[in-house]
Amino acid sequence: MGGIERTYTLIYRIDAGGRISYVNSVWSDFALKNQGESVLPERVLGTRLLEAVTDRTVREMYQWMIRRAREGVPARFCYRCDAPDKRRTFEMSIRQIADGQVEFASTLLHEEARPAVALLETTAQREERMLRVCSWCQKVALPDGAWVPVEEAVNTLRLMEAERMPHITHGICGGCKTEMKASIGLK
Repeated sequence: MGGIERTYTLIYRIDAGGRISYVNSVWSDFALKNQGESVLPERVLGTRLLEAVTDRTVREMYQWMIRRAREGVPARFCYRCDAPDKRRTFEMSIRQIADGQVEFASTLLHEEARPAVALLETTAQREERMLRVCSWCQKVALPDGAWVPVEEAVNTLRLMEAERMPHITHGICGGCKTEMKASIGLK
């Protein structure tokens, strides 16, 4: 698993008002190793979690899972969190802990190397165009509405020839939307 010899679990918590109130040291370590300076504790503590979720459907699902966690019904699901040169699968659990706090714990289940994908480089120069990436499976939405693996999107959109990469925004593909809504009991 890419040199990770122990359970690798990123934990963050939100308070009763929905603000990020805690991140563990693994969160910080992961951010530093993955060009995630924008999510270091000093940048995220005190911010509202759901303000960082720009896609309406994804935000609705998180609101539902947070509400259910506060009612004593935890959620658990798998998602991808890829790096330019790695495919990674995490399992997230969302549960209430105390005083209206909700804990999000993401445990790394699998990591494998792959050739680097420039589209996923956080330091890549960006153009105005936006590409949607599924928050769960990491597929990319093509202009025709199809969702394809990132490597296929790079080829189809001829991004290897581009001087600048499109900006990435997150959403959810149809398959993951249906699966997630069913798994968390959201109609």
